Amino acid sequence: MGLGKTIQTIALLSHLVMKEKLWGPHLIVAPTSVLVNWELELKKWCPMFKVLGYYGSSKERQMKRLSFMKSNAFHICITSYTVAVQDHQFLKKKVTLMSFN
Repeated sequence: MGLGKTIQTIALLSHLVMKEKLWGPHLIVAPTSVLVNWELELKKWCPMFKVLGYYGSSKERQMKRLSFMKSNAFHICITSYTVAVQDHQFLKKKVTLMSFN
């Protein structure tokens, strides 16, 4: 902890937007304990991003899915490991999968 991983990731996402014009949607999967921190840091450093905090009860996530199926509903989706595994069928339809060699 305290190594700057969050800000480095935010800097990478900003670079993808500014230089490559890749707005996403991107998926950030993190421990449940830091999800709110991710949202706050993204809003602080890159307010131009539309951020979706995809966590909560099954019913709350179902309501969020209704809104995020629209085009350009969000640029970055933040979720936990558990929710990503549970809702992978919905998430894989919506977010960009990228590989860096």
